[in-house]
Amino acid sequence: MKATAFPFLAVMFAVIMGMGVVRLITAFGEMIKRRKQVRPYWLHGAWLVLLLLVYFHVWWSFWEFRLATNWNYLAYLFLLTGPVALFTASSLLIPDLGESSEVDSKSFYYHNHRSFFAAMSVAVTWGISVYPVLFGQLDPIFEWLLLFLAVMVTLAITKNETVHKLLTLVAWLLFATFVASYGFSIESV
Repeated sequence: MKATAFPFLAVMFAVIMGMGVVRLITAFGEMIKRRKQVRPYWLHGAWLVLLLLVYFHVWWSFWEFRLATNWNYLAYLFLLTGPVALFTASSLLIPDLGESSEVDSKSFYYHNHRSFFAAMSVAVTWGISVYPVLFGQLDPIFEWLLLFLAVMVTLAITKNETVHKLLTLVAWLLFATFVASYGFSIESV
């Protein structure tokens, strides 16, 4: 399939990404609306907000995918892996706020951290693989993505609260550094 098929291929990517963003924003609203039922925990909140920013970043970066010239069904399925992993991560990080349930965000976070960070590890691994698969070269931010992956894997493995606090701050710092260094422009073609 030629690169001119990209707009067609982009639709499902956009749908899955949009579902994840809507899921997160809806969760923010529900947690505010049911704030008497939710005992907040800053790490949980930090990852909810960072995950939303990661969605925005991936969607922003998606513009570069239009430059890929050799599309086929496997490349299309590969393209959807990242959004599916992010959506899965979102679902794992958002508590179920039933009418009568109370949520302790700290307990919820540590109960789901392994699955959440495993899904995030899949998403970051996908991010590392996008350039080699679609363009035949390493991603320009390969080192940054490797550091982010190391943080995700470590957080999936450990339940140590101090490590989670420290690496959450590291993840935010990595993301902020990346955005400050690379995120303010898209090369025009």
